[in-house]
Amino acid sequence: MLGKKSTIGIYDCIEGQFRMLDKFPFIVGCMGNADWQVPGGEGWEGACMVKKSGSAFRIVPNKKGDERLLVNGGPFAEPFNVEDDEVCTLQFMGYPLVVFAGKDPKSWADQIQQGQWILANGRTGTDYTQCSRYEVLEKIQEFGADLSECAIKPVGLDVPFWVVHLVEFLQRPEEEEEEEALYEEEIVVDPDRGEFTCPTCWLKFDRADVLSIAVHEDLRGDRKLGEDAMLRFVPTEFNSKGQAMDAMGLPTTDVACAHCHRKLPPGFMDVSHHIFSIVGAPSSGKSYYLSVLVRQLQRTLFREFGIAFRDADPSCNAILNSMKNRLFAGSSSADAMLIKTQLEGEMYERLQRHDRVVALPRPFIFSLSDPRGTGHDCSLIFYDNAGEHFEPGITNEESPGTLHVASSAGIFFLFDPVASPEFRRALKGHDDPQFSLDGSGKRLDQQDTIMAELEIRVKQNQNISIADKIDVPVAVMIGKCDILRDQLDWERILWPIKDKKLDLDIVEKNSEILREFMMDMHPSIVANSEALSRNVRYFPVSPFGHSPERVELDGQKYIAPDPDKLDPVMVEVPTLWVLHHVEPELLPVVSGT
Repeated sequence: MLGKKSTIGIYDCIEGQFRMLDKFPFIVGCMGNADWQVPGGEGWEGACMVKKSGSAFRIVPNKKGDERLLVNGGPFAEPFNVEDDEVCTLQFMGYPLVVFAGKDPKSWADQIQQGQWILANGRTGTDYTQCSRYEVLEKIQEFGADLSECAIKPVGLDVPFWVVHLVEFLQRPEEEEEEEALYEEEIVVDPDRGEFTCPTCWLKFDRADVLSIAVHEDLRGDRKLGEDAMLRFVPTEFNSKGQAMDAMGLPTTDVACAHCHRKLPPGFMDVSHHIFSIVGAPSSGKSYYLSVLVRQLQRTLFREFGIAFRDADPSCNAILNSMKNRLFAGSSSADAMLIKTQLEGEMYERLQRHDRVVALPRPFIFSLSDPRGTGHDCSLIFYDNAGEHFEPGITNEESPGTLHVASSAGIFFLFDPVASPEFRRALKGHDDPQFSLDGSGKRLDQQDTIMAELEIRVKQNQNISIADKIDVPVAVMIGKCDILRDQLDWERILWPIKDKKLDLDIVEKNSEILREFMMDMHPSIVANSEALSRNVRYFPVSPFGHSPERVELDGQKYIAPDPDKLDPVMVEVPTLWVLHHVEPELLPVVSGT
């Protein structure tokens, strides 16, 4: 981005169209000669010009103070300056447009989920719900809100439009009402009961509750996912192959969750699914760990056990696969760098859960195929949570993105020795840049607090006593173990796969060594993890296998591995251990005890 000139673009919030402006002046409005035509009323030819002066942009109305032409919700009597990296709204008799100025306006537009809006109180900023534009007026009535105080924001962009200016565009055309009625009926599904658990919202449903996804292009406008999404519906007609037919007579193949309406992975109802939750403090390296883990599982499971580990849903796994490829195919540390998972970053999506719009982590789903054909195929579901979501004070109601741990078949806690004062004292003088980058040694060590918070959330959501323990296996992973070789008796730690089997005795002995080490260095992690589960083991892991390098990007300092030096250490072993518990017939093991 360095040195790139500022540009300006316009986004149509109704049609979902975006355009970069490449000539000036650029006319937007209802006039016949407008470069961008906007619907208007009879006899009104409201318009404005977008002008450029040097690197600055300004919007000039053709008639000053016309209340039918609005910028940021109000009429403007003088030219309006659009500052660099600014987003503003532009309306013609209510018709909503968004103007972006900066070095990359398209990146702003790409964040928008077309057809979906956040209904909010424009005075206080409180969000009510997410809905399509045709549901806005109905939702205002449901909430008993004052229409004059209500605003709506495109999902993915925090710029509001006052509802009073948009009433005409929020009313459904009569010809669409009859068609929509076919899909409006919703069967109430108990979210706490059912054969299946949605991998996105973690609510339960039975096979009969699963929704089909329409195929015909005219059947768009799902009430939960927006106008651009294909309709979800309860199937009533089927063809000779057993495929549900949509209202236009086309056979459907995709299905969706009865609650959040997100598409379910192909073959979701054919195999068992196990949620594997990775938990850790902010900046502990969870994204790097997950990216490396996927690659190592693909290799180790097939090479050692003949088990194929494959994408169950390549489109949903695209982000994770891109991270993995960036790590292992990069030509430099800068290429391999992954930016930390943000609370509302691309690893999250905003969906309805219990009628509230919330940020939920995207599931990464992989299938495991039993080479013996004995019917023990299954799927594993991983999540990459922002560590901040596990901090005390982040409530489940406001941000339920951590609730997958309550449904987990295995919990993986990634301990970061660099964040621990005890480890830092023991490793004083180590030349790893993680110890010195931008005062990282001064950051607060919250790891035992996060582990304690994890215990509370799991037990509350499973409705068990805080004094009780769960049976779910918990793998405590001591990360970045390559920097601990001098502190650990590394010669005693052995690779646990022998003769194409997982040797549980070696896993146990390795765990005892690590537990004893943690008891000396950070005993609260041991105490908290063993208060959570009856089944805890300790593992050394290192996604990089070497000390990362310093990287500077846009004036910010980061660390990243050298792709040529990547040599992961035992990152897949905790997953193999948990997999042995959840699918005992799939993974061959040996134990002398």
